[in-house]
Amino acid sequence: MSSAYQLKPWAQVAIPHQDILDGKLDNSVYAAKLGAVVRKDPTCPPVYRYAGQFFAATYLTSELKSLLASVVQRLCGEPGDRVLQLRTPFGGGKTHALISLYHITKNRQDLLEHPDFTKLPNPGTVDVATFIGDDFSATQGTQIPDGPQILTPWGYLAWQLGGKEAYEVIRADDEQRVAPGNDVWRKIIGDRPTLILLDEFLNYVENALGVEVKDSTLGKQVLTFIKKLPDVVAELPRTVLVYSLQASVQEAVGNEGLLGTLDKLVSRNDAKKEPVSGDEVMKVVQRRLFQSIGDPATIQEIANQQADLFRKFRESYVETDRGRQEVEQQAALLAERIQLSYPFHPDLLDLMYHRWGTLPSYQRTRGALQFLASVVYSLWKEEHTFLLISPGDVLFHNEAVRGAFFTQVGERERYNSVIEADLIGRKAKVKTVDNRIAQDSPALSHLKVGTRLASAVLMYSFGARSGEDRGVLEQEITASCLTPGLDRNIITATLSDLRENLLYLHYVAKRYRFETKPNLNKLIADEEGKIAGEYVLEKIRTELNKLLQGFRGGKVSLWAKDSFAVSDHVSQFTVVYLSPEWAEKSRETALEEALNWLEYRGNDKRDYKNALAFVVPNKVQLDKARKGARVALAIASLLEQRKKYQFSPEDAEELTGKEKDAANEISAALRRLYDYILLPLPCPDGTKPIYLETFDLQSQINTSQNLQDRVLDALKSHVFDSLRPAKLVQLSGLETSETGYIKGDDLVSFFFRFPNFPKMLDVQSIQQAVLKAIEQGLIGYVPYVTIPSTGSPRIENLNLLSYQRSIPADELDLSGYLLTPQLVEQFRAALQPKDDFNQPDVEGTASSSSEGQDGFLDVPGSIPKTANDNQQTVEYKSESSSVERTVTVAVVDGKQPARSYSLEAITDKSKIFQLFEVLQTLSDRADSMTIQIKIKANTTSQFDRTWISGAIEEPLDELDIRASTRLE
Repeated sequence: MSSAYQLKPWAQVAIPHQDILDGKLDNSVYAAKLGAVVRKDPTCPPVYRYAGQFFAATYLTSELKSLLASVVQRLCGEPGDRVLQLRTPFGGGKTHALISLYHITKNRQDLLEHPDFTKLPNPGTVDVATFIGDDFSATQGTQIPDGPQILTPWGYLAWQLGGKEAYEVIRADDEQRVAPGNDVWRKIIGDRPTLILLDEFLNYVENALGVEVKDSTLGKQVLTFIKKLPDVVAELPRTVLVYSLQASVQEAVGNEGLLGTLDKLVSRNDAKKEPVSGDEVMKVVQRRLFQSIGDPATIQEIANQQADLFRKFRESYVETDRGRQEVEQQAALLAERIQLSYPFHPDLLDLMYHRWGTLPSYQRTRGALQFLASVVYSLWKEEHTFLLISPGDVLFHNEAVRGAFFTQVGERERYNSVIEADLIGRKAKVKTVDNRIAQDSPALSHLKVGTRLASAVLMYSFGARSGEDRGVLEQEITASCLTPGLDRNIITATLSDLRENLLYLHYVAKRYRFETKPNLNKLIADEEGKIAGEYVLEKIRTELNKLLQGFRGGKVSLWAKDSFAVSDHVSQFTVVYLSPEWAEKSRETALEEALNWLEYRGNDKRDYKNALAFVVPNKVQLDKARKGARVALAIASLLEQRKKYQFSPEDAEELTGKEKDAANEISAALRRLYDYILLPLPCPDGTKPIYLETFDLQSQINTSQNLQDRVLDALKSHVFDSLRPAKLVQLSGLETSETGYIKGDDLVSFFFRFPNFPKMLDVQSIQQAVLKAIEQGLIGYVPYVTIPSTGSPRIENLNLLSYQRSIPADELDLSGYLLTPQLVEQFRAALQPKDDFNQPDVEGTASSSSEGQDGFLDVPGSIPKTANDNQQTVEYKSESSSVERTVTVAVVDGKQPARSYSLEAITDKSKIFQLFEVLQTLSDRADSMTIQIKIKANTTSQFDRTWISGAIEEPLDELDIRASTRLE
């Protein structure tokens, strides 16, 4: 068998009749009217009026063939039933059978070459009389052109059978509206082949019951007539009476009593015939709507393929061998039925037959055919690509289809708004489901699974099988909507989505159906409209805050309103989760504005630039979070108003379940809410001191449930929670320091200020590195040192010194000083006696040569130059340093206050930004500062005078900066 994907859709195999292709879909095309055929009414469609066309479009079921043969044989005088009652509920119905009898007897000459009639006996000329109850007035009768005003059915039948002569026999009975005796009918009919056809007789009797005739009514007289007529017909060997009755009380407009009376009056002599039964209904519809259904081998392949889909679907529910055998039989039966109903799925015709057939509004033959014709026409125009026409393929957005649908099921006004809201409107809820499926599985987008299933549920929402509730089970709708690429799992998931999104879809007793009463989704949607946007964002912020709890390190800044809200001078790595407005910004804009936040805190320059990372939100996920938050708030509001709405326990349980689903939706959206991270790093090419590197956060989605931990995982190559002691010492600069010490606070600040330093999560990680470095003898530690007038650092007690030992973390005050091992040894040598190095210094035992005037340890170093009695000046320059230093301090009461600092520096263009960063640091500490800049710029080409003026000199003038320039 060919692959399902190689099989052609029905629209490339079957060809509808021309009236369908031409869009002639009005009810008259499918409303077979016996009276119009008899009258040769020019408005009657040719497909009914002409015998050849009529039988070309008619599928002769076995029962219809039997009916035609039986009637012709009786007209030829052969024995058998001569009073026949027609009762059939669907396609090729009662009136269609009566027209068949009319043509086979009145127009036999036009059917001589019809293959189904060549072997039928020919009774010759047949007198045919018809009475159509809907065409005959109970009060006025009918006017015969150039003839009498006939008032009764018996008068009209007599006129047709024998003209004026026959009518004269019955005139008195007609004029007095009294049922004639049997002798009158024997005289009128005689022994000629005679066929009497009665259609819609119940409707006429009901009307006639309202017409008074002496002490009786015309209706009662008609009932007497119809009771006598079968007796007469039964006596006449070449006369046949065929009449139709409604198949059910509903079709009889509820007149159950009258239907029963008519049925009993004639049941003694008649034989009930059902021209169409069982699956032959499918062939009737097939023949009437299609001039060709295509190659049988192709149809067989499609039937087998569809049966295979059904088999696999049903086998997923069974576990026993017996169950699998039953499924195999059902699949084989489905394949057979598809060949009978092609291109319709048999479930489509079944639901119309068994469900819609119970509706009082359902017009069995004509209405059903009109509806199916409109479905075929709409799908043909849109080049339908499915193998079969199933309940899910009905295009309700097509006005003609929708009109024919409501003609059959009724309730147009009540369900118009339902279809608009959930199926066909511009904002129809089913589109949300279709779009989600298309995003998740693009290969399914053309199937429009949500619309397909919702359309099928709507078809099943009207009428019900005997003994069943209205609606459709999941297994039933799945079986009717299976198609290549659409399996049970997708259908089940989509049905769940429809329940969550549609406003009028109800799920009761495991059955899906649409109702005009809104479901809980509608109440929730109405309540959502009352929720203000700020409450939605506050809900998201609250849930996001929960999601950020319990992270392993660092600091969080959530939704800062501006750069000032992001703290500075905090010795902790801070992840700035930017607010929802940033989701609307392009990457370029976000990068530019984040860089501005990095450089400035409000109007002030930011100092701790190495301690920040910016995380930018994603618009799509933010919208999902908003939706979930709005739903959650709406449900919470409804639950608070449960007394007002009088929710049943089931409703309250469903609302609680939806609230949990909304919470899960928020959580899922928030886990993916942030898209990428912007992290400050040193610029590799040196053109600027710092730039923002982008890190993808979505790729970290499965690494941790905690958002902050995922951010840190994404930055693990740049942000650290530990530091090697040797690395700490290297970064401190102690190894090349002339002073041999550095203040701990200063070193800590370097890690959070300068991008060329590693980014540390917090100060504790630096503290641990310091503790290990002390323990390993890489550095020493002392809480404080004193720098006397000599400029050499001093400590007052050796017990304050920590070196090559483990000390508790709470004893390490980073406002103290870190010392080189060399300086530690100098302190030890100066303070300890040579014969008892490990003993603390004792007053008066230290060498006088190492003690300064103030009694503190004086470490040999630079030789001070005395400026005057109160000032000391020290000039020094390390061999490894490019900085020449001069220190002049006034000595006041043994202290050395320094209130002025001057700096002259020379650099090239590659380090200009670093120089200005150093100056900014100095500016933050100084109360006032004057800067004098001397620049010598050279170029191998030339400086343009105009450019110099516009780009350099005019901006300086506008800033009121004094400058002198020279261009050579």
